[in-house]
Amino acid sequence: MDRYDMSSQAQRVMRLNRVVRTTFFIAAIWAILFIATSAWSQGSRGFLVETKWLASRLDDPNLVIIDASPTKQYLARHIKNAVSASFGAEEYLSCGIDTSYGGTDLISDPPSAMPWTDGSPEHIQEVMRSLGINNDSIVVIHDAGAFFHATRFFWTLTHHGHKNAFILNGGLSKWVSDGFPTVQAIPKAKRGNFVASVMDSSVVVNTEYVLSKLFKPDTVIVNAVGSDWHYGSYLAYSRTGHIPSSINAPYTDYFQKDKTWKPESELRRTFESLSMLREKEIIAYCGGNPAASLLYFTLRYVLGYPNVKFYTGSLTEWLKDERDLPLHTYQNEHLLRDPLWVQWWAGKRIQFLVRDPKVLTVDVRSKEKYSAGHIPYAVNIPINDLMKKGMSLGDWEKLLGDSGIGADTEVVLYDELNGDSSSLMFWLMEYLGHKQVSLLKGGLAAWKAMGLEVTTSDTIIAKPKTKYDVAISPKSYKSAIQPEKRLVNVNDKPDFHGYPRIWILSSSKKRTVPVSVPSLDYRHIPWEKNLTESGSLKPAAQLITIYEEARIPMQSEVVCYSDSIQEASFTYYVLRTLGYPRVRVYLSKNGPFL
Repeated sequence: MDRYDMSSQAQRVMRLNRVVRTTFFIAAIWAILFIATSAWSQGSRGFLVETKWLASRLDDPNLVIIDASPTKQYLARHIKNAVSASFGAEEYLSCGIDTSYGGTDLISDPPSAMPWTDGSPEHIQEVMRSLGINNDSIVVIHDAGAFFHATRFFWTLTHHGHKNAFILNGGLSKWVSDGFPTVQAIPKAKRGNFVASVMDSSVVVNTEYVLSKLFKPDTVIVNAVGSDWHYGSYLAYSRTGHIPSSINAPYTDYFQKDKTWKPESELRRTFESLSMLREKEIIAYCGGNPAASLLYFTLRYVLGYPNVKFYTGSLTEWLKDERDLPLHTYQNEHLLRDPLWVQWWAGKRIQFLVRDPKVLTVDVRSKEKYSAGHIPYAVNIPINDLMKKGMSLGDWEKLLGDSGIGADTEVVLYDELNGDSSSLMFWLMEYLGHKQVSLLKGGLAAWKAMGLEVTTSDTIIAKPKTKYDVAISPKSYKSAIQPEKRLVNVNDKPDFHGYPRIWILSSSKKRTVPVSVPSLDYRHIPWEKNLTESGSLKPAAQLITIYEEARIPMQSEVVCYSDSIQEASFTYYVLRTLGYPRVRVYLSKNGPFL
């Protein structure tokens, strides 16, 4: 019995010792992993690694360096042990033409009719193994720096299941500037054992998905190419422009001068200034998808945005769609209404079909010019005359309501041609908080040029008496002042995400520059510079060039100023069509308004 008890006790001690040893072993493994992870993190930021860290581990057998640059760049020089993700020296030339794009050369699917399309998981697996990538490899990918070749390869590798991939911050450019050597010797990769398996297919979206998200307030569709593509001055494919409602965040803006990513705080405020908020769904696209991969990487891996989607087909898929999907050139194309659009939605025929079409045309010219001939069913609000009266907020609310304008009415404004008077009304209504206001493209002159009807009869404004009453029904109008649309005090500090205030003097080139400009630092852009010789608004591509050459970035608080409120308001309107996020008109309390 004693022997039995002792044996049982010994067995219990042995079991306890095994548990202790096992626990210690597991703890030791976790400690090693923690130390390794900590050591790795000391040289990394998110999924970025620095040159010094990489230089100290070049001979680590578990490290695979991928150079995603085009073939010629790789052959010229590369980091020791780096293997090329592009075509080899024997295959990158076709009939003497360099076909290496970089980053996607090996992973793309040649039979696909769409460029930059990944091959099957089996194809991706074979490519990654040929580059020496194992399931547990630490993979560091780079290109020349501040470019999208590395992030495009990173996307494919991580999308197919690899969990230890990183980007070299600053790429080869930073490596060289930090004094680290390069070589030309091409290493021979030892075949890897990587197993490809798509991790999360929900992050990839197609054209149908993008169509379902156009103009949705909880989704931001973002174009990662340059402004020349976005606004239509550069013809990359069969047509110019961008997907409707999408905004522009050029990938070149994510980097510092040394080609490393900007600090997270700077990136975050840049994106937030464009309404790219963490709580929203962000859809990244570009021309084909390489540049969009850089935006996707920056949002998801550098900043940790939780809901980022990748439209891998991008513009190439959009343009190939058999429905001939539209592209816009102005950022806010809905702020310019075509005469034929107005002729239907606010014209004679629809007045017989619905009681309230929810679109109203407003002629802002003088009463005399209105009576001499105007668009049918347009109401008259002579903005220039009214601004001289010093009307109160209540006066404006009553006038707008009595003119048939409700909170849900889209107001289409027009004057004779240029839009200087109608743009003043445009700014006023946005300042009052009206949600839907636009200008008739080309004004009354464009309307007449198309042979559309003009009438001298006053538009009747009265309560409806029949089911479909053609009289314009008066409304009750309540404003919701938007203080960010107006600068009253020049001493108020800018409050737009910490970005500076830039003054634009809109005075006509025929006048001298007013000495009362409330800033020593301003850009003088005469309002007529936005117009063609015929007096119509210039194309978006020409307009964005004007303001970019004047060094007026999107990330700024732009204040439009002139001794003529009409001129300042016209510049305001132009910048709104281009999508500048914070534009204001300077109008002091001493001015004839409110």
